[in-house]
Order: sequence, then structure tokens, then C-alpha cells
Amino acid sequence: MVSIDQITKELRIPDLKYEISNSQETEEIVVALSDFLSDCARDASLLDGETSLIKVLEIQGDRFRLSPRIYNSLFLCDRLTDVFFRKANIDEQLKGIISGWRFVLAKIFVMYPSLLASESSPILALIDDICASQIGWAQEPKRVSQTVIDRLSEIHESLLTINSISPEPLEALRDNWAKAQEKQRVRIAKLFERLEVTEQGAATSRYSTEFSCYTLGKRLKGKHIPPVINAFLVEKWQPVLRSALLKNGQGDPETEAKWKELVALTERVIFVFADMNRKNNESLFRHAEGLVDELAAAANLYEIAIPNDEWESIQQLLILVLQNADIERTAATVRESEINFDDEGRPDAQALSEMCGNWFIFKQNEGATRLKFARYFSDSRQILWLNHAGMKSLIMPYEDLKKGMKAGTISVIKGCYLLSQVFNETLRGLSKVAHAQHEAREKAKQKAAAEAEQLRLEKQQAEALIRLKNQEAAKRLKEEKLKAAEKKRLEKEQETLKLIADLSLGAWISVLEGDIKEKYKLVVKINATNKLIFVDKMGLKKFEVKTPAFMKKLIDGEIEILSGGAEFDDTLSRVVGRLRVGK
Repeated sequence: MVSIDQITKELRIPDLKYEISNSQETEEIVVALSDFLSDCARDASLLDGETSLIKVLEIQGDRFRLSPRIYNSLFLCDRLTDVFFRKANIDEQLKGIISGWRFVLAKIFVMYPSLLASESSPILALIDDICASQIGWAQEPKRVSQTVIDRLSEIHESLLTINSISPEPLEALRDNWAKAQEKQRVRIAKLFERLEVTEQGAATSRYSTEFSCYTLGKRLKGKHIPPVINAFLVEKWQPVLRSALLKNGQGDPETEAKWKELVALTERVIFVFADMNRKNNESLFRHAEGLVDELAAAANLYEIAIPNDEWESIQQLLILVLQNADIERTAATVRESEINFDDEGRPDAQALSEMCGNWFIFKQNEGATRLKFARYFSDSRQILWLNHAGMKSLIMPYEDLKKGMKAGTISVIKGCYLLSQVFNETLRGLSKVAHAQHEAREKAKQKAAAEAEQLRLEKQQAEALIRLKNQEAAKRLKEEKLKAAEKKRLEKEQETLKLIADLSLGAWISVLEGDIKEKYKLVVKINATNKLIFVDKMGLKKFEVKTPAFMKKLIDGEIEILSGGAEFDDTLSRVVGRLRVGK
């Protein structure tokens, strides 16, 4: 069986407006809705003329905010009862009553879905038993039909009191229904036992009457006989035949032999008195010999009183026939049998076995009647029909049943279309929809995930491209900075080298040695080896460095040029000048 929980949670009906998610569903919401459904089940005025659960709740506006599970449960209940009403083959009034149980079913759907979660659902089993047992229920006779309606009302009220997932209350209702039905079955069986005896007697009587007419009619067909003989056969001899059939019954070989003798005697009467070829006088005399005496003996045997003067009249007419006198003859007339005793009118044993005990619908202008094929009387070839109360409703020739079934006015009621059958078919259909929707959502989810992944990759690629561009830009910037720094370094070195180159002897520098700055004076500058020699104030050699190292220390700030040596040149020039002037 398909999972109700899965369907109610996953199904999405386009026309329904799901207000909250399943996770937002609370016990308070469920209880409030269940109370409202109970009120609707008891008070039709709350429905505002509607029968659909969904439409009744729409009337309530924003009073209830329902989850997909609850909404789908209501939708499922609506669909279940609507399909049941269309397809169930019980009486329209009963279908209307049980379809009206949708509110109490909806309450159980919402509150206790586990009571419907398996094929052995106790509530489905209860309603199935009700439907199956009422296949022949009709609105007449009212006293009996009202009893069933009252019992259904009691069950409906009991269903409204269900307040747990326990199946026991439902099983108790089902047991009570079965006991009541068994009691009814026993009562009907006793009624039928008495009725069957009475109706068998009536059937035998009808058979005797109709078969005696059938026997006469078959042998008189197309014959012309004297009116007196016609009246005798119809009024006096047919009762003799009927009495023989009643007295002797059927099936016994001796009885069959006696009946054949009576039929042969009947054929002799018709042969003797009918208008036919009279040339074979020997045969005529042979059939006529002792005819009246044999007829009288048979009438006495089967206790049919016939006046003597009537026998005398027949005897005189017989003499005239034997004398080949001119006698008045007319076409024989006899009532046609109401029962067709021809072999084609005899039902097939298999067909009888299949039909006996079944319920049939008889369609009429004003409606339809449900009757049970209770008994077939093989002698009269008639059917006894009973209503749902076990009372006799109709005696019908089997031939009329065949005609009615062929015309479509009579049809057998097939096995009851049960609520559980509707339920399972509905679930299978909705399960396919829910499964398709689930797959569609999964595909959409996968598509969305793929699109998100694609976006992530594209974003990742874009970010990587930006990083690459930034890295390239940073690299270029770094290279440019390095180039600029290198250029600046080279310029600095050139400037520094120029400063060094411009240093003259006597230039003072400051050299950082540890934390102390010492002052030294340039005294030797050897261009060939790029060597510079410095002395302190006392003229002692203190510092010797080559130009590259001097340049580096100068740039790093470890050496500072205090004077370029121009003062020494100026001083030397002044001294030389004074010396010249002094000469």
C-alpha cells in the first residue's frame, strides 16, 4: 500500500494555497481544525451549502493556516468520498450518507493518520462491511430501511468520539455491525424458510395449471374440432390434467408413465374428433373404442366431477363421427400458457448457479428497485425475488428475466465497490503525481545546485582572473618600483661617486664606529686603485677604504662628508699667495 504520510507531505496541488510548512504545523493547529471538522459533521448549517472540505475551509478565510500535510489530507478525503459516490453501487441515499462522513474521516486523517496507514485499516474495513452488507438496501419498506439509517447515524456519532490511534473502538463498531447483520440474516433465513415452502406450493400449482394448458394448446394447435369437444377439453379435461400433475408430482418413473397415458388419451380424443382424413376407418375405430369410458375413469381417478349427460353427449357425438356424419367443426381455442415450457425457455444450470443469491436492479420509469434472486422453481420456471427485508416482492418467469437483461432494464449488481478499493486506487494515482512532483523537485534542485556550482566556478574563475591580473599588476608595479629603485640607486651611486670624485685632499668625513662618530681627513687619494686614506687630527692614519665600499657606507649613512676639501685648496692658495707677495 502506498504511504499516506509520503503523499500528504510531498504532494502539491496547484489550486491549493499552503499557508505554512509541515515543520510549522503545531498540535494547537491540528486540534483546532479537528474540533471544527467535528462541528461541521454535526451541524450542516456551518457548511453554507458546500460539501467539499476545501471549500468549507475557504469560507473560514484566515481562521486556519494549514500545512501541506493537512491540506493534502483534506484534498485526499474530498477526492476519496467524491469518487466513492460516483462509483459505489449501493443505493443513492446510502451513498449520500456515507459520502457525508467526509468530515469525520478528515478528522481521523488529520489527527490519527496511522488508522489509515495500512490495507487493514480498521475504519476502511468498517465502512467496507457496511457497504457490502447493504448492496440490496432500498428506501422501501421505510420501517426496515430507517433502521439501517439509524444505525449509520449511531456509527457516525461514535466515529466523532475517536480520540486516539488505538484501533479497538473501530474494531468494536465493526463487530457490533457484524452481529446486527448476522441477527438480521438469521431472521430473514427463518422468514425465507417458511416463504419457500409456501411459494413452492404456489409454484407447483401454477406449473400444474400452466403446463396442462400448454399440453392441450400444443396438441390442439391448428386443429378443427366440434365446439362441444373444445369446451369439454378446456373446461373439464384440462382440470383433469392439472389434478394429475398436482397429485403425481414430477421425477418419479411411475408418475411419468401415468402422465404419458393421460397425454396419449388426450391425443386420442383430438384424433377422433378433429377434422382430418377419414379414409382410415380402422384406425379411427381403434382409437374410438372405449374412449368415453377411459375418459370417465381418468376423471374419477383425479376427482374431477363430470355430469353423466355430458358423457352421453360426447358418446352420441362419437357415434356420429364413426358413422362419418357431417359434423360442425371449428378452429380449436385454448388459453395460451403464461409459461414457456419449450426447451429454449429452460435455463442453463450454470447460469442459474451464477445468478441465484445475487442482487439485481430493476429499472423503472420512476426509479430503480433492488431485488434478490432468492429461488428458482424448476417446475414453474419462475423466480422468487425478495427485497432487503427478506419479504417477497415479485414472482417472475425466467424468460422475462432474460428479456429484461437483454433490454437493459434488469441487470445484476456486481460485487460492492468498496471504499478501501477507492482509497487504494486514489492513493496509487496520487502517488504517481507525488512521485513525479518529487522527481521534478529533485531535478530542479539538482539543476539549481548545478547552476549554483557553475556560478561558483565562474565566480571562482573570475576571482582567480582578478587575482592573476592583480598579481600581474603588482608584479609590474614591483618591477616598475624595482626599476625606479634601481634607477634611483644608480642615480644615487652616480651622485655619490661624483661626490667622492669631487672630494679633494683635506676633506673631512664623519665615520660611525659603534655608537661614536669619528672625524677623519682625506690625505691620500689614489685613483689607480680607487683607494682613499684618512687620518685623524693628529695626522695618524685611521681609515682606509676603497671607492665602492666608501660609496656604500656613504649611501648607508655610516659615513658623512663634512667638507669637500675646498677650504684646504683655498687656504693653500692664500698661503702661496702671501709667500709670493712676501718675496
